[in-house]
Amino acid sequence: MSPNNATVCVVYEKINLFTNSDKNQNFERMSVNDKRVENYQAQIAELEALQAIYPDELTVIDHGILADINNFILDIHSDVPHPLEYIVTILHLKGKCQLYVTLPNDYPMTKPEVYVRSELFDRIQQFNFNTSLINFSNAQEEGLPSIYMLISWVQENLEKYLKSSNSKTSQKSPVKLSKKIVLSFSRYWIYSHHIYSKLKRREIIEIAKENNLSGFCLAGKPGIVCIEGASEECEDWWQRIKAMNWQKILVKFKEDDPVENSNLNIHRKFSTFQEISFPSSDRHNDMGELYKYLTEHNVQYAFKEYFGVDGKPPI
Repeated sequence: MSPNNATVCVVYEKINLFTNSDKNQNFERMSVNDKRVENYQAQIAELEALQAIYPDELTVIDHGILADINNFILDIHSDVPHPLEYIVTILHLKGKCQLYVTLPNDYPMTKPEVYVRSELFDRIQQFNFNTSLINFSNAQEEGLPSIYMLISWVQENLEKYLKSSNSKTSQKSPVKLSKKIVLSFSRYWIYSHHIYSKLKRREIIEIAKENNLSGFCLAGKPGIVCIEGASEECEDWWQRIKAMNWQKILVKFKEDDPVENSNLNIHRKFSTFQEISFPSSDRHNDMGELYKYLTEHNVQYAFKEYFGVDGKPPI
């Protein structure tokens, strides 16, 4: 993955057509939808540039969203598309890592949501790597496409972090190989402004399964997640998910219980971890259906903790 410098310059000239100083001077005078169109044009131009540089390594998650964006550019009265998402695979002699990219509707005027996942990293290294990646992303100039710079940063820093990880191999605690004594059980109730990203939803589920957690993820708007299991594993899940870029995400409240004889299952309200969704006509989740779901699992008290009012079942 060493692109020709001339190719990079040529394809990125196309992006600059949408990010020059004239655009910034006129941006405030544009309507909201006109601004969105210009942002989407920049996103499409950047994507096409990256596909020219990384034809085999870049994978668009949902081509339907790409079609929706192109349709919105032609007709600003159509529904606002969900965020564009893609994965860039970065190869290394020892394996590979994947850069997960989610572009908010107003990117490049706001920062992209980026996250790296690799089996080459242990938990601590992956957390540290993503923290550094986000810090680098936040330092980039606003209003300009930045994904190519982020890919380059990952390529340049991957080896350094792998060496750091390998030097600490002997100090790793064998989390999955040793039988741990579970001292406490936790249930985290998490609130997010929205959870649309397929990449984030995949991570939420996969890390929950890795950590033997049960609960649910309510995708959509608002986004609500409940995880339950060993306290240490819940906290690890939270730190890894929180490290991803979010418009808003927080632990609304938390429950803790001591565990006797390491028997977690007697404390669980959910048998597995699954994604749920209760869409309504206005692109928001149906709160009546959510209350019904919580009641079925004897955790209906959580509704008032989230929203400050008693829930009502659907009519």
